[in-house]
Amino acid sequence: MEPSSELQDAVRELSELSGHLFCISPRPVTGTSLFVVHTEDQSFRPEYTMQSGVFGFRVPFNFPDAGPEDSFFIRPVEIKLRSPDPVRGSIELHRAAKVDGFVAESALGNVPVLIFSWHLWNKIPWNRRKHKLLDHYTHCIRRFELPEHDS
Repeated sequence: MEPSSELQDAVRELSELSGHLFCISPRPVTGTSLFVVHTEDQSFRPEYTMQSGVFGFRVPFNFPDAGPEDSFFIRPVEIKLRSPDPVRGSIELHRAAKVDGFVAESALGNVPVLIFSWHLWNKIPWNRRKHKLLDHYTHCIRRFELPEHDS
């Protein structure tokens, strides 16, 4: 299964509106109906040990009837905080899990990524007539840029 023309158009629009070049996987991740959408040039907050990296999420084949997964991922997985979070006393990223196979079939290859599952759409349901991939990206970035101890 290849991404629909509607999904490919949505990724092109996301690139234009966000100012980042986003790619979509040519096939769904093995065992799913989810395509990987990612950019390799996302800036990270100065509190992180790396200035930029990969940022992405997965989108179902029937987008926009179904919205993107309620999560996002980053690479490299070695990223840490420059100084410990004052609440947790840790340099590990809060609520991030290293996962293998999450982006298989994408241009990234079968590499591990850090997954953030933060219930991005729990207050406003996905509305196929209103929401675009840019809205999902904006939700992801807003959550990613919150202090580490925020929920």
